[in-house]
Amino acid sequence: MKHPNFFIVGAPKCGTTSMYHFLDQHPDIYIPPTKEPRFFIGDIISSVNDQDPIKEYLLRTSVFTKNDYLNLYRHQNEKALGDASTQYLYHHKEVIPQIKSMCKDQEPKILIMLRNPIDRAFSNFSHNSFSYEKRTFNDALFTEHKMIADNFNSFWYYKGLSTYSSGVAAYLEAFDQVKVVIFEEFVKDVQGSMKSIYDFLEVDSNFKVNHFLVNKKNTGKAKSVWLNNFLMKIRKLKFLKKILITLIGQKRLKLVNEIVTRSNLSKEKAQLSSEDRIYLRDFFKDDITKLSKLLPNSNINWQ
Repeated sequence: MKHPNFFIVGAPKCGTTSMYHFLDQHPDIYIPPTKEPRFFIGDIISSVNDQDPIKEYLLRTSVFTKNDYLNLYRHQNEKALGDASTQYLYHHKEVIPQIKSMCKDQEPKILIMLRNPIDRAFSNFSHNSFSYEKRTFNDALFTEHKMIADNFNSFWYYKGLSTYSSGVAAYLEAFDQVKVVIFEEFVKDVQGSMKSIYDFLEVDSNFKVNHFLVNKKNTGKAKSVWLNNFLMKIRKLKFLKKILITLIGQKRLKLVNEIVTRSNLSKEKAQLSSEDRIYLRDFFKDDITKLSKLLPNSNINWQ
């Protein structure tokens, strides 16, 4: 029974998409094209409040049955098979026992990417602002408790997903092979970072990555709300997606979608206010201290 032997468990908006693209280029590594099957949080997704506008996307893009999940890897012969579901860090209590149960035959490798929690939270907000988020960042921060109480999915938890220490501690305790990558160090030296990650995954570390269309995020406000809404509707049409994949291939379709989406991005970027930064700096202070003790060899110098 083939199954993943490594997991990128988070955190969202910490460079995991870039890491996914770099890993996907390596001939000895396979990660499903959807990147995030979210299989181990399927029950959580199914129970999300129907009023959550992201729920439809999660239901459409996630994998809910064990058979479908294993089918993602059944015919793959690469040495390293991965699952890059980035909400696994936040939902560690539910996810870790399931990973251990599935991977009883082989100790899995765990990759965790972390970023300055203030920047991560604001990047998460900016991402949602491109689609569903209508609040200001300040309003979102002070109404997060309501999103949690109303059982919206965790991608709305801008502070919660940036509070790392309990999740990191849980993975360090549960697994022997855990590698934590700090986003700020990763972007300074992508090739060096990827070499270290390839070594960790025990694949050829001399492989050179291609930076084309990597490290460029589709975040910010849309120039045309109509075009943005149209693109979102198109992505929901499975029959059309299958036709386009047949005609031009999955990778070319993703490239076209990426180019069109980026061309609709406004150059105007939301700015994090000094008041919000000061508030979040105080909010995350204790968690950063705990994380620094867990990772004494990591360069955690977040302000």
